Amino acid sequence: MYNKKIVLLTLLAVLLISCANGGSKEPDVKKIARIRVGYMPDFSGTSAAAIALEKGFFEEENLNVSLIRFLDGPSEIDAMLLNNLEFAYIGHGAHTLAIKGKVNVLFPNSLSKSEQIIARAESQINTISDLRGKTVGTQFGTSSEILLNLALKTLGINQNELNIVNMDGPTIVSSMLNKTIDAAAVQAPYTFNVLKNLGDEAKTIVNTIDYSDAGAFPSSWIVTPEYQANNPDIVNRFSRAILKAMNYRTQNMDEAVAIVAKQNNTDTNAVNLEKETAVWLSGDDIQNAYIDGTASKWYKSQQNIFIYTKAITNSVDINNYVQIKYMNDNIFNK
Repeated sequence: MYNKKIVLLTLLAVLLISCANGGSKEPDVKKIARIRVGYMPDFSGTSAAAIALEKGFFEEENLNVSLIRFLDGPSEIDAMLLNNLEFAYIGHGAHTLAIKGKVNVLFPNSLSKSEQIIARAESQINTISDLRGKTVGTQFGTSSEILLNLALKTLGINQNELNIVNMDGPTIVSSMLNKTIDAAAVQAPYTFNVLKNLGDEAKTIVNTIDYSDAGAFPSSWIVTPEYQANNPDIVNRFSRAILKAMNYRTQNMDEAVAIVAKQNNTDTNAVNLEKETAVWLSGDDIQNAYIDGTASKWYKSQQNIFIYTKAITNSVDINNYVQIKYMNDNIFNK
């Protein structure tokens, strides 16, 4: 009888605890997810992901994150399509692949001021018109190539009037130093490398801001449509962590610079220069821009640049690839 009373009292205690916790519902515990995130070695391409890792924002979402370094957006997207990467940061130029349906844009990271066309002084290039007959290095498919095309189009200059050579960022830097090209359309951090090493022997002809009336140059965080469809919870968790990091970035810019320098093993002073390469968006900025329609205008303007430069041929509904409704439904309006 004594043992039966103990059993009954134990069962009663369990029942009372269960009721106090809202019934038999188990606590909501997120399963740890391992994800690979592509980034680029400049302030724009590194800061949000590195901050999320350093400050524990990924960990708060039970995400085990490996940051993988890339030099350009098209290479990241190739890795994503091969299932070797789950999320990535891309610059302006690689958005053509999002428009073509290869990846979805979750939200913007910044509005770029990074891209520049830089000329060696001895090549006697003072304006875009002076590029005729010159050899210019740029990386095809990047935002810097788009800037070059836009600059040429504005003045009615045909690409055949100059020698445009496809090369990656490090090769552009060495080619400028070795005098094998006359000018380069390139983005940070390679702009700083060229200008620092050449000093008075090089100068910036134009940058993105000179064409701000023609459109916006957003960078973005992306995911493939397939991964998003199959892993919406992980996409939500990743988005929350990055957006929190973006808020932290705008409020703690000096610390953000230090975190980027640590991640990329670079000099803090060099990273500090990169703060001037973009308008840095916070998570709150993006929420407002997604709700009031500003973000749609950014990406529409971006499309217009691509059409103008013939990077794409037809306009596409922004909502086909920019996840404005998804983010509003799953992140911002919760």
